[in-house]
Amino acid sequence: MKKVVLFKSVSEDYKKVFNENNYEAIFVEPLQFEYMNLNQLGDKLAESEYKGMILTSPRAVEAVSKCWSPSKFVTWSTKRVYTVGEVSNNKIKLLLGLEALGTTTGNAENLANLIANENCENEKFLFPCGNLRSEILPNILESKGITVDPVTVYETKENENLKSNLLELNDTMNPCCMVFFSPSGCEYIYRQLQTFNNNLSNLPHFAIGNSTAHKIENLGVEIAGVAEKPKAESVIESVQQYFRTHELCQ
Repeated sequence: MKKVVLFKSVSEDYKKVFNENNYEAIFVEPLQFEYMNLNQLGDKLAESEYKGMILTSPRAVEAVSKCWSPSKFVTWSTKRVYTVGEVSNNKIKLLLGLEALGTTTGNAENLANLIANENCENEKFLFPCGNLRSEILPNILESKGITVDPVTVYETKENENLKSNLLELNDTMNPCCMVFFSPSGCEYIYRQLQTFNNNLSNLPHFAIGNSTAHKIENLGVEIAGVAEKPKAESVIESVQQYFRTHELCQ
């Protein structure tokens, strides 16, 4: 069975979809996270001025859940919560008990345009986010007259085991391609790949979303494909399409 490296935490959905298509998914997590400013976040959740909340990553949802109280924040059930991607959406349902909008938008730009179309000027949205957040979404919304209040609730760091995982990957796994899931992950991975002779840099590189694809290209590496949506079915479709054309994955 052909092996594909997925630079993300282990996911049963991805494992299942790849296995059904005769690929073995190998998971390597390049990132680790440290939560912060949770008291400030709790205070802001208690404020009534927000029209809604924007949660663009699973970590942001997890940060909110750490200071969440359904009885204390009952008004949030009447506010709008926006997200992008099914993983974050599922966490919002499971950890917060809320329904989210925008799940199928696929990227920050599309989500921002949806929010702008569904809300009036001068509305204000709470935006719990990471220290490496993209400015695409807040810039679009603020250009439309919608206020975004960002709160940095987690810090993204390099996984302390990343180099040893990459060495093992290079020496024993013989994968046919790699899939990258975040710009910061790309940066940490390539920082480590430059420290030893490897075959991984020559493999086809796939990306989740345009921001990650642009980061890979900025590192001087050609992109083999970009998944249209942040879901396993889109990723496997991109991989299969490439190899149907190039017939390199034996």
